[in-house]
Amino acid sequence: MNQTLQLAAIFSSHMVLSRGKNIRIFGEAAQGAVIAVTLAGQRVETMARGGQFEAVFAPMEAGGPYTLTAADGNTTLTLNDVMIGDVYLAGGQSNMEWPLAQAQGGPELIKTLDQPMIRYVNFPCIAWPDEAGRARERQMRWKPLKPNACSDISAVACHFALHLQPQTGVAVGIIGCFLGGSSVTCWLDEAALCLTAAGTTLLETYRANNAWKSDAQFAAETKAFEAEHQAWWKQARELQCKNPGITWEEIRQRAGNGPWPPPEGMKSPYRPAGLADTMVKRIAPCALTGILYYQGETDARHPQLYRPLLMTLIAVWRDWFMDPTLPFLFVQLPMFIAKGEADDRSWPLIRQAQERVCRDMRGTGMAVLIDGGEFDNIHPVDKQTVGYRLYLQALNVVYRQAAQADGPYALAARPGGKAMVIALSLPVRFTGEAALFELAGADGVYHPAQARAEGNELILTADGVDQPMAARYAWVNYGVVNAFGETGLPLAPFQFSAEA
Repeated sequence: MNQTLQLAAIFSSHMVLSRGKNIRIFGEAAQGAVIAVTLAGQRVETMARGGQFEAVFAPMEAGGPYTLTAADGNTTLTLNDVMIGDVYLAGGQSNMEWPLAQAQGGPELIKTLDQPMIRYVNFPCIAWPDEAGRARERQMRWKPLKPNACSDISAVACHFALHLQPQTGVAVGIIGCFLGGSSVTCWLDEAALCLTAAGTTLLETYRANNAWKSDAQFAAETKAFEAEHQAWWKQARELQCKNPGITWEEIRQRAGNGPWPPPEGMKSPYRPAGLADTMVKRIAPCALTGILYYQGETDARHPQLYRPLLMTLIAVWRDWFMDPTLPFLFVQLPMFIAKGEADDRSWPLIRQAQERVCRDMRGTGMAVLIDGGEFDNIHPVDKQTVGYRLYLQALNVVYRQAAQADGPYALAARPGGKAMVIALSLPVRFTGEAALFELAGADGVYHPAQARAEGNELILTADGVDQPMAARYAWVNYGVVNAFGETGLPLAPFQFSAEA
């Protein structure tokens, strides 16, 4: 039976294709069919093999709108209003997924936002590669930013694009590929997970814990969870409508804690190696300008495993998108702790892992958000700052502009008598009495430290620590920082020993 010509679902009218890189148009067609694809006055012919085809255009300059056609002699597909510009995949978990409609200033912005040179598409969350999932995939469409028509765009990615587009003057496309609550392991396939001991352990543990559960049982548990979750969100939304200024603490006092986590199972979207196949690989190898990534909260359960997993993710995503130098810009976790929760200092370990990945891997940029976050709210409503700081990273990493994207970083530590001297990349200033600095002696017990700035150095001293051996800053899940660089960007968290 002949297979109907179809473009991959990521391609639709109003889309943005990446400038300056090979443009790959791919999809499905009958075995042996010759597919002719036209774009911007160019024509490429290719043959379908194994039911798949791919047409590759040489790099093009920014421009448009263009018409794209694909024809196999029987069927002709036409996409209109196609732009060539810069394309970013926005990935991660809920803080990247968080829609503009629920972000600070979002409802007002949505009413007037008219930016046709910014377009976006959200890849639907597909837990399992069945026909229902494929049907949802085929329904997704690119949309330009128009008034009252962009409430579901990632707020972080939206603010990023709003800063970037006027700077570049070209069309900006955002591909949303995220799921709230997802671990980094969700976005790696089985082969990638097995590249590291951490990934292998997490994959095998999940399978061992869930191999006994039938599809019917998992479906029943999921149905019950979704009903409970929807009921809780309905009540929360009603409380927000009645009182737009209500806090999450007040919502939980009235509606109770929202149900979480969802049931585990071998068809769960939260299983290791799931979303990589059902979402990311369905977009690849579409050419990208860069990746925006905001994730890590879920992996605070095992922070010591995060660094190799994030490094693997960057490497394999670059491989899947056929771009070994693909820029990868990500967010270092901000401050957070739930009310009544003990500070186990797991988030500082995730932040440290993220900092080391940025230091060790080329083509990466990290937006420091240690001055951000909200007490008892894992979804801080300020997404403008996040988008702006990712934009600053893009100016440096992607566009090679000499922007001051980073605040002060600690470079090294050395003992200085009863003090520890921290060498910084930039001078710091304090907006009040220095806070969240700590020193430890040979016993490894940390004490609150006093800090003073001298040029590009910090001098730390602490009562009870006569011979400092280690220093750290902002080493808490949640706290309030007041150390900043001259541009207003915060001092990044750090941990050093005297020998480092």
